[in-house]
Amino acid sequence: MITETIVRSFKDLIAKTDPIQLIGKTVIIVLTVIFIFVTFNIIRYFTGKILKGKISEPRRYMVKKGIKYTGFALAILYIFKSIGIDTTAILGAAGVAGIVIGFAAQTSVSSLISGFFLLSEKPFTVGDTIRVDSTTGVVLSVDLLSVKLRTFDNLYIRIPNETIIKSSLTNISRFPIRRLDLSFYTAYKEDLEKVRDILLELAAENQYCLENPPPFFGIDRFDNSGIILLFNIWFETSNFWNLKNSIIIDIKKRFEAEGIEIPCQKIDITIAGSSDKKTKGAVNEQPSGVA
Repeated sequence: MITETIVRSFKDLIAKTDPIQLIGKTVIIVLTVIFIFVTFNIIRYFTGKILKGKISEPRRYMVKKGIKYTGFALAILYIFKSIGIDTTAILGAAGVAGIVIGFAAQTSVSSLISGFFLLSEKPFTVGDTIRVDSTTGVVLSVDLLSVKLRTFDNLYIRIPNETIIKSSLTNISRFPIRRLDLSFYTAYKEDLEKVRDILLELAAENQYCLENPPPFFGIDRFDNSGIILLFNIWFETSNFWNLKNSIIIDIKKRFEAEGIEIPCQKIDITIAGSSDKKTKGAVNEQPSGVA
């Protein structure tokens, strides 16, 4: 219906207008449309400059997109009016078409609405590291319909905004510091106060471990194979792997040097032979090391 209206208006304009006047009117329309686009591009440019640093990058992006689409819509309406098309009928037909398209693209509309919720709530911004369900990556962009991530193995992932709104989201890099929680076994025969002092000493010597908040040493519970200890230390978010690797290596080396045992969980099994003789053996159920 919209296409038929536009074609009919063009035919009427050509039939009723003198060729010279038609050329002049076409030139005026083209120049006016160019003026509209240039004006709105200038507005968009300076608006982006003014808003830079005052609002979040995703919001600034949305404002610039809104200005661009507004200019485009005004240019289209001006063209329709110039060639004699009744914009009221066009807008009415567009409204009906919009309803039909809306039912056909409910997922996209839902993602679009979810995008506005994300921009207002601001759970993350470009450059943050987030985890959505089982997907973890750095935010590349927050767009109208989706969020783009780059994973740590350098994959490009697009997640619809609707999925993010419905899922459990974790912003890993939101705060400047985090806590590393270690849990491991030690044998019943070990002196727990000595183990505590060694762990606190290793934390104090580690360059990635923060003094404030201070490390925490705790005893979780008695288990079949030993005592489960807890050791929590704080670090700057960007030093996660540096701290985790270095502190675990330090603990293992120091425990070996001090003769402190990290026991394996074991079970005894009995194998019945053809001669009815029984053989007992131990099978490791869990390897030694940090649990």
